Amino acid sequence: MRRTSPPSVRRRQLQGRRDDGQANVLLLFGLTLSLLSLTLLFVRVGAANDMRSQAQTAADAAVLAAVSALRDHAAEQLADGLYPLPRYDEEVAESRAETYAKNNGAVLTDIRASDNSMGRFGNIVRVEIRGAVCQKELAEDGSRDWNDVVCDGEEDDSSSFEGTAAAIAIIELTAGCGRNDDGITCDGRAVTDAEEAADLFDVHLIDQEGQYKFDPDVVFGGGAVVDCSSLGALHPQMCETHKVLNHEFPGFYLSAGGYRPGLESDHGWNQAVDYMMADAGQKPTPEMHATALKVVDYLMENHQELNVKGIIYNYRIWNPLRDSVGSWEQVSRKAKVSGNLTLDHVDHIHLSVGPPPFR
Repeated sequence: MRRTSPPSVRRRQLQGRRDDGQANVLLLFGLTLSLLSLTLLFVRVGAANDMRSQAQTAADAAVLAAVSALRDHAAEQLADGLYPLPRYDEEVAESRAETYAKNNGAVLTDIRASDNSMGRFGNIVRVEIRGAVCQKELAEDGSRDWNDVVCDGEEDDSSSFEGTAAAIAIIELTAGCGRNDDGITCDGRAVTDAEEAADLFDVHLIDQEGQYKFDPDVVFGGGAVVDCSSLGALHPQMCETHKVLNHEFPGFYLSAGGYRPGLESDHGWNQAVDYMMADAGQKPTPEMHATALKVVDYLMENHQELNVKGIIYNYRIWNPLRDSVGSWEQVSRKAKVSGNLTLDHVDHIHLSVGPPPFR
């Protein structure tokens, strides 16, 4: 006779077949994979951040090197007795930027200059660089490891990440420089050594480019007397008046600008010269302002002999069609105000000479 187990015993035997152990193993395996994935993600994100940081360091170094080229040139000018014009030289600036980018593991991809003085100086420089390393996606066949960061520049943007960055720097004259009977002085003393002159300039990073793109066709000259040939093939009448002013008021300006592209202004017709009475974007000293008033009064008084067709200075404008009897403040009229000391002709006298019209 076959014996059978009571129902309660069979239930206990069935309950003994549990899958808890297998589920725990699977859970642990899943958690392990998740942790590995997160670790890989954190490592890759960290590597990407390192690339960005390295790229920014390279960009900063490259742009500061580019602007230092302007400082060296301006320091040489000052040591030679010329008012310093930190004018952008693309060939020299680009060469320095490329060298410093390469020394910091990057490649220069773009460089450009600007300023807030109608594009005449280019004392603000911006560079862009690309890091020489990148992070590629895993290759499906296992031939490419995620830690391989050597890229040749031919990678698809969707399958790789490389550090890129941009930086902007400016050169500024920190000393108070001007002209007197002894020539150019800075903070009351003459500067004759280029290394000493370089310390009078500050080169530093900034966040924003200038208002105007640098225009290499703008012609500027500095010195006590600037020859007509240094100002861009001036119209004969403009050149003669320029010579008269150099004779009557020797060294009254810091620098002079002649030709500038664009037919909307007499500069583009070779019939205008800007006489800088102060550094670009700065207000003239009371002495320089007094000199400027003497010059414009002389020009108005002799406008017929000098073929003067227009003058703009210190927010005011004048042309021969208006009353020329009286001082500048009496006979000139208010000009449009932009809020920019160069556009408002506060830092310089704009003189137009030649056949009408006055542009």
